Amino acid sequence: MMFKRVGAILAATTALFAAACSVNTGSTGGSGDSGGSITVTAFAGAWSEAFKSAFVEPFEKDTGIKVNLVLGADADWLTKLRAAGGKNPPFDLVAFTSESVRAAVGGNLLQPLDTGKIQTWNQLSDTLVQQSVVDGKVYGAPLTTGSLGWLYRTDKITTAPADWKAVFDPAYCGHIALAPLTYNAGMQFFSALVHSEGGTLADPAAVDRAFTELAKLKGCVSSFPADAGSVATAVQNGDAWLVPYWDGRALAMSKAGQPIGFTYPTSGAVGALTSYYVPAGTTHSDQVYKFLNYLTAAAHQKPFAEATFYGAGNNTIAYSPDFEAKIKHGEDVYKTFTWVDYNTATPNLNRWQQRWNQIFG
Repeated sequence: MMFKRVGAILAATTALFAAACSVNTGSTGGSGDSGGSITVTAFAGAWSEAFKSAFVEPFEKDTGIKVNLVLGADADWLTKLRAAGGKNPPFDLVAFTSESVRAAVGGNLLQPLDTGKIQTWNQLSDTLVQQSVVDGKVYGAPLTTGSLGWLYRTDKITTAPADWKAVFDPAYCGHIALAPLTYNAGMQFFSALVHSEGGTLADPAAVDRAFTELAKLKGCVSSFPADAGSVATAVQNGDAWLVPYWDGRALAMSKAGQPIGFTYPTSGAVGALTSYYVPAGTTHSDQVYKFLNYLTAAAHQKPFAEATFYGAGNNTIAYSPDFEAKIKHGEDVYKTFTWVDYNTATPNLNRWQQRWNQIFG
């Protein structure tokens, strides 16, 4: 009962905060004509609260430039940029996870970064920067990266699962949550499964082997969450004891008092990067690059990373002992990640999702 109550309180708090911070950009562009403000997207919930505290408030105080936050998620922001068609965009800076970037670049909705205007550029993780390079051009400034590993119920599972293959342990049958491939956590887990078999997404035979392995879970999956709220619900109500999920989300649930543990698979976690991008057509470039200098600075990324439990893009941060004890981060760690090959995954997504549906549908 207490479990459900905590979830209800968090949901209500998130809704209230979203209502308080959302802005209606209408059809007139991101920041109006004053030149004294910019419009920036942020993921809803505790993420945006930390973002406002770490970046927005000190930036507004130091520069006098107003930051209008638009709360939401990738898909909605991409749809709005497509509607703008590269002119008078509704945002001056947009946060994207990796799966949205190539679609946005392909639609000419983003502009390459002028990295010479970002003073901290040489401090940023090259591994993370490379995730936003398309056709040799850098588009994204890395903020933080999550690690997909195993979230598990500590009151149901006493020994943390060691690797991805643990999902096939009969002890977990009937208590597993798996996201569909259309949700980024689902595609990241599928990529991990392919790599754990020694293959890549670009190898059709390796993909076939991963689907053969997935078929072994038919009848064992209790929940198919397609968004963060559904994952939280499945875990909280006990439908799922084990789910591939991100370290930051899992540790936030644990911090809220829920019986949640997280472990990094021995064969490697999957990177889940969030970077910021400049939409094509923004008329506030000077203010945008001023904000990007805050967004990439160690002094501002540190409190944000420690509040969200995600490793930051700036490699010069000295984290707290608590963060160091819980989160794997840094260039050497990021190099060991499995990174989803979206150049291959995106054009195959519908066909692979149909195969996934044939197993679990």
